[in-house]
Amino acid sequence: MSAIRAMKLPQRELARDEKTPVDLTVLVPTLLLVGLGIAMVFSASIPTAAARESEDIYYYLKRELLFAGLGLAAMYAVARISMEVIRKQAGALLALTFFFLGLVLVVGIRVNGAKSWLPIPGTSLHFQPSEMAKLILVIVAARYFAQFPHGVPTWRRALPPMAVLASTAALIAVQPDMGTAAVLVIAMLAYYHIAGAKLRHLLGAAGIALAIGALLVSCNSYQRERLEGFALRAEAPFEADYHTTQALIAMGSGGLTGRGYCGSIEKYFYLPAAITDSILAVIGEELGFVAVSMVLALFAFLVWRGMAIAVRAADRFSGLVAAGVTLLLATQALINVAVVTGAVPATGVPLPFVSYGGSSLLFSLIGIGLLLNVSRARCSPEQKA
Repeated sequence: MSAIRAMKLPQRELARDEKTPVDLTVLVPTLLLVGLGIAMVFSASIPTAAARESEDIYYYLKRELLFAGLGLAAMYAVARISMEVIRKQAGALLALTFFFLGLVLVVGIRVNGAKSWLPIPGTSLHFQPSEMAKLILVIVAARYFAQFPHGVPTWRRALPPMAVLASTAALIAVQPDMGTAAVLVIAMLAYYHIAGAKLRHLLGAAGIALAIGALLVSCNSYQRERLEGFALRAEAPFEADYHTTQALIAMGSGGLTGRGYCGSIEKYFYLPAAITDSILAVIGEELGFVAVSMVLALFAFLVWRGMAIAVRAADRFSGLVAAGVTLLLATQALINVAVVTGAVPATGVPLPFVSYGGSSLLFSLIGIGLLLNVSRARCSPEQKA
């Protein structure tokens, strides 16, 4: 982490009249992941869709295609918006985010124990404000830390972004959605360090967050049972941690090349959350270790390209936005993989671009739009001199 921070994100101003072509090294891996996600959502959703009263096996596929289309359109639009416009609207976007996070606690729809979704009027679709919150916090923090090119000198200066993060994470945690709150806190604390916050300040904040998280988990029987199941898995793996056990069975039974597309057995109501949190296990079962390795390689490549874009950005704000988006995607993908492979307790964290979920796909693609925007901007010859 210190090595990344030592790269010193640029402080130049953006040259609006010079643009490079679209960065295919970001766009192509993203489209490959989205395409794989659409194909695997259809396969993994067949049993669940067939069990619906409408008996439309294309139900989840149609919704995923809809949000993929919306996400790609939003990605294109965001990639062409001036970063200065985005910077100036950061405050308004944050206020809108807090409004939605508060509203979901009042009129939100409860799914799997969490009140995290807002109904979209006039449609059967739902919107998850926490997915929006993750991206907006990156933009807000980038605007704040851009003022400190040599690092944040005092705790008092570091307090405003810490307070925004704490407030946002608290609103998400009380839904309760501890998985998303954990992703947000982990990614943002790492991001703050890259942006210039001192390590000792972040360690103090992390300690407080850990204590609060432990308190919330102890008060929530569902979360507490998950942790207990993970801890007791060695003694009674099947009974204690059913989710992880079924995911490992799916991954292991796929072998090197898998059972074949649509050939999963675990998706027939053995594997919980087959189309969302456990989609990687279905990929492993149907397409094998080779396909899982390709997915991980694509994410690793995207993370490398995102950090490279951040370092070479035309101004400090843009560089910080690129770094933040990259860290969000990396953290979410890492936690999802860790859950499926049994390295950490089960959490409701989808795999970006691949898992079923309209809000996750939409805002992940908007994040890629920001990366493409930053990548397209370059310094003028006068600035390079």
